[in-house]
Amino acid sequence: MKQKLAVAPFAPLSDTRITKLREVAKDFEIVICNDRSNAEIAECEVVFGYPDAKVLGTSKKLKWLHTQTAGVDAFLGAEANLDKDVIITNSVGAYGLSIAEHLIMVSIMLLRRMGEYSRLQVAHEWKSLGTTETLYGKLVTIVGLGDIGHNFATRCHSMGARVRGVVRTPRAEMPEGVDELFTGDELDKALDGADIVALCLPSTSETTLLFDKPRLQKLKKGAMILNVGRGTAIDQDSLIELLQSGHLGGAGLDVTTPEPLPADSPLWAMPNVIITPHVSNGVSLDLTLDLIFDKFTEYLQDYIAGKPFKKVVDRSAGY
Repeated sequence: MKQKLAVAPFAPLSDTRITKLREVAKDFEIVICNDRSNAEIAECEVVFGYPDAKVLGTSKKLKWLHTQTAGVDAFLGAEANLDKDVIITNSVGAYGLSIAEHLIMVSIMLLRRMGEYSRLQVAHEWKSLGTTETLYGKLVTIVGLGDIGHNFATRCHSMGARVRGVVRTPRAEMPEGVDELFTGDELDKALDGADIVALCLPSTSETTLLFDKPRLQKLKKGAMILNVGRGTAIDQDSLIELLQSGHLGGAGLDVTTPEPLPADSPLWAMPNVIITPHVSNGVSLDLTLDLIFDKFTEYLQDYIAGKPFKKVVDRSAGY
């Protein structure tokens, strides 16, 4: 009997990708589960995509889960209840290009007051709002310097910004595009004087409410905050308060608490806030999908050959 491999993606895989998968996984019975809660997922040894955590929790056969996402918090809790021997790998490295472009876009939109100009366009009103700003010369602090944060750093630096990076553990060399490097215990120092603060963080116990009210209050008056990691990293009520008071100059939020953001949230009506529904990752982009799929098939070949993976998720760290 063949081993079973479940494909449970966000959206159906293209015929080209399925054909390639069948070529790589000749010894597997491939089960296409476009319904991510399909009970057959629990009968598979290997699962790729973003399956329903409850279904995974019923599996007695799962040996390896490769998530279509970089974040794996949905699979580390009690709902998934994965056996300690199940190997988890993720799609870190697939999203940096897309999310970095999103962050550049949002940064410039905020600096050039495009939220306000969009409202004038809807009102058919031709009116200059006066002073705007440029990314050139700004101090940008990026909290979380993995694939996403580093891609954003190099782009900011190439556009003339000064870049500070914050990492969890010390690094021997300064990453490309970064002018100053800080560790997590130096976070407040890294934030001092920053014009733009970008959060590129996974969801862990360490990152939850990392930006509470006291820390948000320490940010430079007029600073802008961007979040593409998880909404739980920010005390959202305090963020709203400090935006309303004018202490913070703006926000670009691709993630919120909760998601979807409730229709009555004051954030929707703020002209200096740009909200997107967790789409910065570009999962609809062929480039992103190719990077995700190519990484999985590379790891699948290692799995078939009995070779260790280049990187597996550290459950204790959360990524």
